[in-house]
Amino acid sequence: SSGINAEWPLRPGSNSRYIHSGAAEGLLPSCLTLVSKRFRTPIVSILYCTIITTIFTLIGGIDDLIGSASFTRFPFFVLCSVGVFVMRKTHPDLPRPYRVPLIFPALFICFGLFVFITPFLNEDWLISLVWILVLLMGVPLYYLLMENVFNLKFPKRMDSSATAVLKKLLDCE
Repeated sequence: SSGINAEWPLRPGSNSRYIHSGAAEGLLPSCLTLVSKRFRTPIVSILYCTIITTIFTLIGGIDDLIGSASFTRFPFFVLCSVGVFVMRKTHPDLPRPYRVPLIFPALFICFGLFVFITPFLNEDWLISLVWILVLLMGVPLYYLLMENVFNLKFPKRMDSSATAVLKKLLDCE
């Protein structure tokens, strides 16, 4: 979840579908599930991603946005590559449509670690540290929200009101 949130400002068109799916599963406000009747696209999710992208770009500039998005998604790519090794060790007989030669995930792990560590070697290391904290906050926040620790009722009422307004305003279903 954190990885998606860190990189999604770069790709509002495709990442809006992640937001839509998360809302459809009850992980995000239901107003983000609304689909345009005319275009059959998740219009509210697209608008949400576009607004966030614009804010990020205005605050830090496009270079900072691209750099931080790349930086924050590589740990997840590295974990996927590590998963190839783990699956080969723990489930060697599992049928696979394609067996990846282990040199590729190994090289990608090295490349990903390089991309992740390099920002700490220049003067902008503090920005990188902030993004790591944002990533790490995603895990406990996810579990707190899923367990409804905060017993949030106001956002649900606000979400149903926003959903009704946006449904009429944007001609959605």
